[in-house]
Formats: sequence, C-alpha cells, structure tokens
Amino acid sequence: MAYSVDLLDTPFVAIDLDIVERNLTRMQETASNLGLGLRPHTKTHKQPILARQQLELGATSITVAKLDEAEAMLAAGLDDMLIAYPLVGEAKAHRLAMLMKRGLKPTVSIDSHAALETLALAGRLAERDVDVLVEVDTGFHRCGITGPQVLALAQAIHNTSGVRLRGLMSYAGHIPGNTDPDVIIRLIQEEDALLAQYAEELRAHQLPIDIISVGGTILSHHMEHIHTATEVRPGIYVYNDIGIVAAGAAAIEECAGRVWATVVSQPAPERLVLDAGSKMLSTDGPIRGAYGHVVEHPDWRIARLSEEHAVVELPLGAGPVNIGERVSIIPNHICTSMNLQSSVVALRQGQVVETRPIMARGGTR
Repeated sequence: MAYSVDLLDTPFVAIDLDIVERNLTRMQETASNLGLGLRPHTKTHKQPILARQQLELGATSITVAKLDEAEAMLAAGLDDMLIAYPLVGEAKAHRLAMLMKRGLKPTVSIDSHAALETLALAGRLAERDVDVLVEVDTGFHRCGITGPQVLALAQAIHNTSGVRLRGLMSYAGHIPGNTDPDVIIRLIQEEDALLAQYAEELRAHQLPIDIISVGGTILSHHMEHIHTATEVRPGIYVYNDIGIVAAGAAAIEECAGRVWATVVSQPAPERLVLDAGSKMLSTDGPIRGAYGHVVEHPDWRIARLSEEHAVVELPLGAGPVNIGERVSIIPNHICTSMNLQSSVVALRQGQVVETRPIMARGGTR
C-alpha cells in the first residue's frame, strides 16, 4: 500500500520510478534509433532490478566496475557484462575464474600487459576465453594507453591463449565539467576521430575490432555525434544529477534521485543546517558553488558539509525558516550518494511504494 514520504524519518534517498522509467526508455530509444548498442553502467543504481529493466528495454548487456559488482549482478541471474576496470594480480585472476565457472560471461577492459597476464590466467583456469577490450586514453588521462602502445597490446592479446581480442574502449571523463554545448560536442567528435584512427590501424593489421565502446551520460545525451563507436555506456542517466544538469544534458525535472532532509537548526539569520551531511550527499563538487540543489528552495546554497550536517547559506533578507521543514536535494553526483545507502525508497506519483536494497553497495574490490 502506498503512503506519504512524510511518514519516513530523514535523511533518506528516494527515487521516482516514473522519472526513472522515462529516462531509461528515452536513452534506449535514442540508441536503438541510431544503431548503437546500449551497455548501461550499473555503478549508478547498483540494483539488479533496474539492470534487468534496462535489459528488457533493449540493452545489449550491462557494465560494472569491480568484481564485487559483477558478483552481485551474477547472483541475481545477470551473467553477461563488461567489467570496465583493469583487473591485475593472481587473486583477481582466481576470483574472475571462479565467477566464470558460476556462469559469468565477462568482457574486460585493460591497458597493460600485467592485466593481460591476469586475464589469460583466469581464462585458462576457467577453461574459457575472456573477451578483452583495449582501453585507450582519449583525453581524460586516467586509465588508457595511446600511440603505438595500443597496437602492441592488441597484438599481444590476439596472440595470447585464454583471452580473445574484441575491440577498443574509452571513457571521455574530460567532458563532465564543461557547460558549453559546443565544447562538449567538439570533445565528442575529437574522441570519435581518435577511435576511428586506432580502429583503422588495428584492422589494417588483421586484428578483430568488433566493439568500440564509449562511456558517459553527457556523451550519451549527444550520441548523434558518434560515428565510430558501436556502443555507449551511460550510467547516471537512470537518475541524472546536478553534474548532468549543469552540462545541459538533463533538466531538474528529469532527476529521479533525491536526498530528503530536515531543517534542524537556524543559528543565524543567514545560515541553517540540514540533517543530511557528507554521509548522504558525498563531498563531490561543489557545482555552481554548492553541494547539491535544494528543490523547494533553489536560492538556498549548501555551502559546506560535515558528516551529519549540511550548512546552508540563505539569501539576504530570507528571514526565519521553520525548523522541522523537510526538503529534497538533488545531489551533485548521484552515484556516490547511492553507494552511501543501504537502501532507497521508491516512489510513484509522490507516494512510497517500496523500499529497495542497494545490492552492490560498497563494491570496491
């Protein structure tokens, strides 16, 4: 039976299922219409129920970051996934092999020969090849290789037992933070052109490049500018957040995840305190000078966070605020906020319909 959010004790995270479903449908329809595969990153929601919904709508498979997340999804019956993180070391090899023997069908991105050795060992232990993507750096300068290293690693994968070369992967993490649409589109086009060059070179050496995978929700909201990639890996789009709004890729009304909090103090006319601190909102940001957007009071600015406190600066002349008032906050980075929760409240038409556990919470290994 549905009931009001007012009956719940704050702070808590609520997701609006009506908005979630619209977000999922819109992204899938766009990708399908453009002939692109959609392999959504589940690190945002960490819930097998939503991953299954994404697959039912047409996603080709799912993406995870760590083996903890892969294990949680596999336990829920989801077996085909991209592990978009380099696995390195014998312990990782044995663990991946164990999951493969339980039915996992992994594709893994790597950018080193050490990671290749890990996957090759896993494949031999599982007696089944591990599909591999070479991660290339297209400007973010995190993981990923460039130049002649790309061909060298691809050739090594192709000539190693226990693994199978499938293609290329990138993540244009230098796109988030930009608010100018022209800059965002230019960065997408530059990545697209660079991937095309690598793919052409590898194919010229008779290497199989069937998959070219690019990531990011902002990029995916502009996927009409993608011509080389075969698939996109958005994650945040399921909920959206202030980072996505600031980039012009979503509207406030398209943000499905919100932290609900209560005003617990107003020690000064220009300052109040909410009961949702860094343990709820995370310290990601600030964006537009704030650590989240207060929906009911857009002129309130969450200026700083402690673990249990959000200190809000009020506009001049705001006057007294009702201590006990409840507000909802759209986080700067919803992925981190979700990972801080054990469960979330699911809403329909503003009413609570269920509580959902975060099955892959804290999956850091």
